[in-house]
Amino acid sequence: MNCKKYIFTIEHNEIKFEHFIKRYHFHDQDRELLMATGRFLSEFNRVEAGIIYNDNGVICVATLGNGYDRLLDVVAESQHLLLAYSMECFAMEFLSKTYEKMNETVFRETGKWMGEYHFLGAEDFKVIEKYLSALYCEDINDKSYGNELSDRTSSNSVVTWENGMLHPLKSVMFTAEYKEHREESGCHNCELCENVTCSFRQVVQKSNIRKNKMEVDVSNTVYSYGISHIFGKQAHESEG
Repeated sequence: MNCKKYIFTIEHNEIKFEHFIKRYHFHDQDRELLMATGRFLSEFNRVEAGIIYNDNGVICVATLGNGYDRLLDVVAESQHLLLAYSMECFAMEFLSKTYEKMNETVFRETGKWMGEYHFLGAEDFKVIEKYLSALYCEDINDKSYGNELSDRTSSNSVVTWENGMLHPLKSVMFTAEYKEHREESGCHNCELCENVTCSFRQVVQKSNIRKNKMEVDVSNTVYSYGISHIFGKQAHESEG
């Protein structure tokens, strides 16, 4: 078992805004806010990742870190739900781009590609704790890839398993077998995937957005964990 840690950065021009707006059902008048938010977050954010290399495949962990969680909490508490929702969406995009960068990293390290990603959940908590313990041991190797700045390369966010969730909250963990060909890699069974909170498989209905508030009908709309958390928190505060 060979454990290595990496730092990845996602530049704002790596996110295609036309696709981003359509995917997450923003209105065209939100474009200026989204572009400014994307630029800021790409400068603010770095993705800390760890890969455990085994004989037959890899175990991957990626996190946006505690800073992203804290910033999102501040924005959500400010009642700016549109901005908070956009941050949730950008988090999904940053992690998605990270999968691609991790795949390329695995190829550089092993000469093989990652196969289909199998995301670990609550039912895998014993395996998760075992892998996290191995990944964050003291003698692992630290590496950096990409065009990150020197003051963004120190790795200090330790991913933990607490109360049935990964922490920091914007973290993912998955396994993948080695594949000889790149076209065999990635997630190809979206409809069958057990990760039901993934925004890339959810059908999120359009909501009416006016100024800084989002008006939604939550009775028949499916959201990712993050946006559900924001709306749930908002509803709870309103009732209080």
